[in-house]
Amino acid sequence: MTRDVTFRHKIEALGFRFLLCLVGLFPVKACSNFGGFMGRTIGPRLGITRKADLNLRLAMPELSKKERKQIIHDMWDNLGRVIFEYPHLKEIVRTDRDYITVEGIEKFEAPDVKDKALIFVGAHIGNWEVLPMTAALRGYPQTIIVRQPNNPLVAAAIDNIRTSTGNISAAKGVEGARASLKAIRNKSAVGILADQKMNDGIEAPFFGIPAMTPAAPALLGSKPNAVVFPIQCIRTGPASFHLVCHSAIDFPDGISRGQAGVEGMTELNSIIESWIREKPGDWLWLHRRWPKDAYRKLKETT
Repeated sequence: MTRDVTFRHKIEALGFRFLLCLVGLFPVKACSNFGGFMGRTIGPRLGITRKADLNLRLAMPELSKKERKQIIHDMWDNLGRVIFEYPHLKEIVRTDRDYITVEGIEKFEAPDVKDKALIFVGAHIGNWEVLPMTAALRGYPQTIIVRQPNNPLVAAAIDNIRTSTGNISAAKGVEGARASLKAIRNKSAVGILADQKMNDGIEAPFFGIPAMTPAAPALLGSKPNAVVFPIQCIRTGPASFHLVCHSAIDFPDGISRGQAGVEGMTELNSIIESWIREKPGDWLWLHRRWPKDAYRKLKETT
């Protein structure tokens, strides 16, 4: 559904495009470093940081207050870098640059996979925007399922970046579902970030706590001609990343949101959890990932 464009949208979009142009004038790594500085300087002072602390207390209760503070500092550093890397994404993902290394891409050419649709599943770790753009330039363009910003003009500007290497962008919901099924029929690829709460998803444990988890990887991966690959993005420095293509997850053909789907998403959640534990400061801890009751019980016990 097309959203009406307001005067406020136009002003916001003008400021956003100006920022993209301004940041784009400076060297890639300098922008990443400046973004990191801005993020870790301003971010911890914002009220939303309390959500990150709550999430850390829920997911990793063994951490001390000092350790949580350091992870939050690192998270804001990473998020600032992600924002200031936006204007340079097309440069960062180029195959003739050394910003990105890829491990395990040969898995996509295995005999039992080669003629199937590929479902790439990532998380909000490192710079998640480089995942589909990098894949497209290495022969795997995909339909990426995204949560669009409320401002349609800003959404269009971001989509111009996301699709600049040959990908197709589709909004979460009906549009994304239709686009995903079309890609699978065409034996193409689909890109999904599966680490945020989805109220109508599948309940599966995440850090040992039941959490509503996006069902799309299970439902799409259960198609006979589709296979799901978890893709990890590890930040190795300013605007530098190592992408790891993990082994495929086996979803039984034709499953619903029942037990088989829960088992598959439990495995996927466990994989994503291991990535987060490896570098907790690279994950976006700002979303309420778990049910309200989990947060209520946490507050009652502290």
